[in-house]
Amino acid sequence: MDKKQIIHSPLIRTTDTTQRIMLDVALALVPCWLAGIIFFGWQAVWVVLLSTITAVVVEGLLLRRPFTLQGYLSDGSALVTGMLVGLILSPSVPWWVPVLGSLFAIILGKLVFGGLGANIFNPALVGRAILLLGFTAPMVKFVTPFDAVSQATPLLTMRSFDWSLVWGNVGGSIGETSVIAILLGAAYLFYRKHIDWRIPVGYVGAAFITSWLWGIDPWMAITAGGLLFAAVFMATDMVTSPVTPMGRFVFGCGCGFLTIFIRKFTSFPEGVTFAVLTMNALVPLLDKITVPVKFGASITREQRVRTAVAAVVIACLAWGVLAIINLVTPEGTLSTVEGVYLPLKETLGTDAYQKVTLNDQTYYYTGDAENPDRVALVGSEQGFHNLIYFYMVLDTNGTIEHLQILSHNEDPGLGSLVTRAEFLDQFIGLNMEDDVALGMDIQGVTGATISSRAVIRGVRKELDRFKQAFYPDAVDVNVAYADGTYVGEAAGFGGTIKVEVVVNGGAITEVKVLKHQETPGISDPAIKQIPERIVTANSSDVDKVSGATYTSEGIMQAVKNALLSAAGSTEEKSENASGDGIAAGIPDGVYVGTGKGFMGKLEAEVTVAGGKIIAVKVIKHVDTPEIANPAIEKLSAKVVEEQKLVDAVSGATYTSKGFLEAVEAALSGKEAK
Repeated sequence: MDKKQIIHSPLIRTTDTTQRIMLDVALALVPCWLAGIIFFGWQAVWVVLLSTITAVVVEGLLLRRPFTLQGYLSDGSALVTGMLVGLILSPSVPWWVPVLGSLFAIILGKLVFGGLGANIFNPALVGRAILLLGFTAPMVKFVTPFDAVSQATPLLTMRSFDWSLVWGNVGGSIGETSVIAILLGAAYLFYRKHIDWRIPVGYVGAAFITSWLWGIDPWMAITAGGLLFAAVFMATDMVTSPVTPMGRFVFGCGCGFLTIFIRKFTSFPEGVTFAVLTMNALVPLLDKITVPVKFGASITREQRVRTAVAAVVIACLAWGVLAIINLVTPEGTLSTVEGVYLPLKETLGTDAYQKVTLNDQTYYYTGDAENPDRVALVGSEQGFHNLIYFYMVLDTNGTIEHLQILSHNEDPGLGSLVTRAEFLDQFIGLNMEDDVALGMDIQGVTGATISSRAVIRGVRKELDRFKQAFYPDAVDVNVAYADGTYVGEAAGFGGTIKVEVVVNGGAITEVKVLKHQETPGISDPAIKQIPERIVTANSSDVDKVSGATYTSEGIMQAVKNALLSAAGSTEEKSENASGDGIAAGIPDGVYVGTGKGFMGKLEAEVTVAGGKIIAVKVIKHVDTPEIANPAIEKLSAKVVEEQKLVDAVSGATYTSKGFLEAVEAALSGKEAK
């Protein structure tokens, strides 16, 4: 009996073999790899090599291929899958990420379906999707080209097109940053006739139009992130894309629309991975409804019409169900926000609370409205993707007793870490008189700075509103500042903002931004307009510049910090100017005190001579040396220089507070060593 050979799709009439096609795709990927090596260094070599070797070896072992180079390379599909997995990863990922990515791609994205030609999803994207969901933090940590400093991708920082996106010298995945390299690979594949123009053109065209309609810079949308790379190398996969010409075009358009949709409305800023995988799942339907109709074969047309009608009916039914649910669902009561229950009774200690609305904010309180025992409120602030809602309880003095996140749309595994107790517990005990600033009172979540700042900014805003609502007499709107020049710092969008404030005749006469790390173009209006508004209003509380909220608030907070010293009394300033300090009247000697650092006890030794501090030395501490030691060295020098307790060092707040507590305790005890 004759042996029959079972052949899987793709079934294309061509002289090219599968091995030759895969080799051509691998060659087309080389320019992207070279660009990644140029911009990110040797780390880009090892990531791609690890993923490629893992994919080839795993497939060879599981399929029991001959233990030779030719046997393991076989049709070359594992080689391409491994290269793709490596090229869509950040160059900063740990070694195990490309290994796991290729394992997932080969086993779950390819072999479980029956191998090459039987898989319904792009294997490399299956691997990347699992990594994104399971290991979010390393997957979204990117570095700048050449100097390898941690940086967000252009999708997070840029708002308009920049030519650096074309060359590729921006943060991102190894093979996705250089448009030129991607186009070189595309040109080769078009020359070899391995890809159909309908998919990449439909992908890019739909993304361009969708971005334009939603007010996003379309040129930035298609050049930033992995959109163009996916349009050329992922969506055009012969096995997981439609076989009909119209189906390919619709497939590409769907990928483009979904990519922008996911970027705009979900917690995944990239969008490419899940857009292409979603359209992969729809390929059988697209093939069925776009099959060409032969002359006289009306049954095919009827099938196509029935399928299209069924799809429309299903979509209408889905919308109808959602509409009915929306109609029958009762409106949220006062004890829920965003569908989340407010623990009013549990946190206020009684269900006999009252409600009042002041300055467009609803407060739940116990006791007297003019002097409440406890006050609960719901605040919100713009996070990275959408509003972050939080629930906060304050005591009668405006001290935070309880804080929890009600709802958010931040990145899973990263921005969502702001919901954890380790972050929120830092707010407990802070008062409406405190700065509540990132790097000072609060340590942000590593890799989720924007989300951390949003919560901090929202809490600070609600503390100010609480003070104005319940203690308006404590809000001094006409502060007479002491004349002089003052410097202050605060956190902006990209880093620390440093300002200089000039006070003359008790009023603010000039504000200069001395240093900042904000994004050029976006921050420029705020840097120009906010200082002018502050001078005009003689106040740090002015209207923010639309489109530059973070920068506006950073400048205002920096001015506020500078004016803290300007609001001091003339008597206090003259006392400090006379040379007296915190060691005045203390006998000469060496004094020891303790304070509480970040991880435990901190012990300091203070040397006093002639009524002045001449040396401060930390004898013992258990905080992280890389963070604590530079802060201790800086604080020691400042205390000796200024003869007073100084401000905490940004980024080492707890160590700073422990150090200052120890110095104060040493001088207060006045017991010589």
